[in-house]
Amino acid sequence: MSQYFGFLNWFEDNVVITAGLLVAWVALLVGSLWAAHYFLVTIPPKYFTREHQPLDRWRHSHPALRWTLLVAKNLIGGVLAIAGIIMLFTPGQGILTLLLGLSLVDLPGKRALERRIVSRPAVLRLVNQMRAKARKPPLEFS
Repeated sequence: MSQYFGFLNWFEDNVVITAGLLVAWVALLVGSLWAAHYFLVTIPPKYFTREHQPLDRWRHSHPALRWTLLVAKNLIGGVLAIAGIIMLFTPGQGILTLLLGLSLVDLPGKRALERRIVSRPAVLRLVNQMRAKARKPPLEFS
């Protein structure tokens, strides 16, 4: 019981840090919800049926620019994937944030994992409802 009060006392003694953590948590929650919604609504309906080519539209750009974008994309995806895993156990949209993070990283087996997450009936229903509200066709799996 004294550990519990010690934990609460820490929050009282560190109000600025506590407020900063709360603001960061809310910003991450709102940002991940917006980013997940934006990604899931804007991906093509055949996203899960075609072969994935990382940064294909930048193929003819300078190699330094292409590598910089690839590294930045993977770093952002890794941070979002870790945040999604954390949000599975804390308040937040864990599955959507994890899916967004996984979609950005370039790892072997990534597409199969994304497909398995999105093809869950509850997740697919939610994603297709969001897409319908945005007047986009439902995702296709074949």
